[in-house]
Amino acid sequence: MSGNDDSPKQGDIVWIDAEPHAGHEYGGHDSKDNIRRPMLVISSDTYNRRTGMITGFPITFKIPTDFYASLKLKNDKIHGYIILSNLLGYDFSARRGKVVSHVNKQLKEQALSAIRDIFSVY
Repeated sequence: MSGNDDSPKQGDIVWIDAEPHAGHEYGGHDSKDNIRRPMLVISSDTYNRRTGMITGFPITFKIPTDFYASLKLKNDKIHGYIILSNLLGYDFSARRGKVVSHVNKQLKEQALSAIRDIFSVY
């Protein structure tokens, strides 16, 4: 159990070490040094704090072919597309996660709706 009060919150945008990847996962950056990627944390604050893990959607800068939401945060350098069809989980500390921003309520609700669609939970 992490017990970390600085753990990410649902709706946070984080940078995290996301490589190596495999199979159909998004990744495959051209440079060995480019292993960090932004993602939207969608797991609950309680889960994040208790486990030290996070679950969320990756953010890409290329328009994906899958279901996605556009992301443009004021005064932030992170923009692109949240891939709402690719739910990922990471150890936040081991993958050197860093919280850098937070999405608005509307975008968070859109991501939660995608979770309901993935798991057929309503």
